[in-house]
Amino acid sequence: MNSYESITVKIDSGIARLTLNDPDRRNAMTLSMGREIESAVESLNAEQDVRVVIVSGAGKSFSAGGSLATLARQAGMEVDGEDMGGGRVFYNAFLSLRALQMPTIAAINGHAIGAGLCFALGCDMRIAHERAKMGMTFVKLGIHPGMAATWNLPRLIGPSAAAELLYTGRIIDATEALRIGLVGRVAGDDFAEIVDSTAREISENGPVALRLLKETLAGTAGRTIEEAVGREADAQQQTFETEDAREGITAMMQKRSPRFSGR
Repeated sequence: MNSYESITVKIDSGIARLTLNDPDRRNAMTLSMGREIESAVESLNAEQDVRVVIVSGAGKSFSAGGSLATLARQAGMEVDGEDMGGGRVFYNAFLSLRALQMPTIAAINGHAIGAGLCFALGCDMRIAHERAKMGMTFVKLGIHPGMAATWNLPRLIGPSAAAELLYTGRIIDATEALRIGLVGRVAGDDFAEIVDSTAREISENGPVALRLLKETLAGTAGRTIEEAVGREADAQQQTFETEDAREGITAMMQKRSPRFSGR
């Protein structure tokens, strides 16, 4: 695995951990950090033994969003800082997370604000610490939401709830995030344990099925029910032809845990 400056990537027992690693600046997002995420995504996709990826932030924050220096330069202000390289370049670098071929968990260990929350929405599921706060605060800075905020948020929590959060820029706590479906679980002192156990539960399933399921879910929004049934039938047939399917069925018949090989 490559060596990085703004992130860390560790792999153990089929579980990868991608961590934003700039705690002194609350993991503020820069283009160089985004470029490292693009590189990490490419490397992780080449690791056939990786079955799930946990995404989190070092220190007390998940991410405070785009660095103020970066935003100021984008607004044409004369400050020291890294240029975003254009909004789409910045967005695409961080949203390359969506190209990971295995399930992803955003472990929201602390505040996830603006683009930081958008980054968490790039994962398949979200688990939040009870102290975490979240918000789409773009309009409070006088800027339009970006990084797929207006695409992901309505699909996740519904158009009305999404509009309210986007228009007000209101910051919400983990309890409200759970209530509206922004996160799937909230944990306290057992946060790390809950994240790890969820990752292990996923990693113990058939890796071929997981990767095909990831592809299926990624395209669900654009399919009719007939197209969805067709996709499921095709993907299921692919898994029926694997050693994993035979192992899974045999293990069930023998009342034991399966030992999947990814073939």
